[in-house]
Amino acid sequence: MAAAGIELDLPSRTFRPLLFGLGAWTDHLHFGYDLVAQLRPKILVELGTDRGESYFCFCQAAAEQQTGTRCYAIDTWQGDTHAGGYDETTYRQVDEHNRQQYHGFSTLVRASFDEALARFADDSIDLLHIDGLHTEEAVRHDLERWLPKLRSGGVLLMHDVLVRRNGFGVWKVWAEISKKGESFTFELGAGLGVWKNEEISSAPVLRMLFAKPDETSSALLDYYRAQATGLHQSIAQQWRDGSIRQTAFAQQTIIQVFHSIDGCHREEDSVYARLGHEGWKEVAIFLPAGAGALPLRIDFVSAFTVIDLASLVLKSGAGTLFDAGTGPEFDTIVVTGDAQRHPHPAYLRLKITGIDPQLFLPRIVAGTEGTCLVLTMRLRVSAGEPPRV
Repeated sequence: MAAAGIELDLPSRTFRPLLFGLGAWTDHLHFGYDLVAQLRPKILVELGTDRGESYFCFCQAAAEQQTGTRCYAIDTWQGDTHAGGYDETTYRQVDEHNRQQYHGFSTLVRASFDEALARFADDSIDLLHIDGLHTEEAVRHDLERWLPKLRSGGVLLMHDVLVRRNGFGVWKVWAEISKKGESFTFELGAGLGVWKNEEISSAPVLRMLFAKPDETSSALLDYYRAQATGLHQSIAQQWRDGSIRQTAFAQQTIIQVFHSIDGCHREEDSVYARLGHEGWKEVAIFLPAGAGALPLRIDFVSAFTVIDLASLVLKSGAGTLFDAGTGPEFDTIVVTGDAQRHPHPAYLRLKITGIDPQLFLPRIVAGTEGTCLVLTMRLRVSAGEPPRV
């Protein structure tokens, strides 16, 4: 691709990601591909894999570019306070994709980061990606324990270095370590920090990033921005034409619950859960202390599915604040946005018609200040037409 009049010879020019749009790494997939293709790491370790958007990008580069890399994904696959909780569907789908595509060189390590430390000798990892729990305390702990595992001249990636909300503290840690070696910050999406503890690199893409800004580095950044834009446009088109149903994204549903004390709903005042589409599921979503319900808003990010809600209950330490499990009680819930209410004698049945369906519960005074609210629901998500039973 020509950018700013400069032709860039990058491996990712032929890259067609098998998985994208699953998380916050879409903006960096082409860089991740180039980095693995050019660095040709012997050992690659990712801390925090979730649905595998970044990890399988690395694996795809290793496979297609024949780098001889051994890849390790380390995660409990149980979620955390930032990613939200999720069920066993996530691990099953990641494991299946790994076995189908990369079983010869890729290993999923289902353990905490500390439990996995003993698998790797000091000074042994060539490329380390840290993307676990994003509190400052957790990031400092992970970096302190794992940085000795990075070999001299190895590369460290840190995701979410631009996010300054919801208790994220990666930016604070990145601001410190970025001054102690060669570094570059991608200011795309949630931000990606690239760090190296030696000046000389065999990867041209790193030399361009770490060099003094010039026309070549500007062309490189323009290229990555254009690739990210292209992927986001593809995702938008998938929603418009319905082909999102055939993607990996459509295999799970995200539940985002917005809490409010003033009637406004903000991203920073929300929590997540995620579930697969295999039968009935029981979901419990714990809201932070002091969260209000004036009102609660529930968004289902679900690719043109039918959702049956058998019950929806909001509780606090003082008892039950809202309990919907029959038609009249469900009628008090407002359905709007990209969702349609379909009649059903027992359930609140929703047909999801787009990317932004919303439910609003009645305004509820939560009671004692500092009380923690818990929202529980029993639901079933089905692809296509509603199930007959």
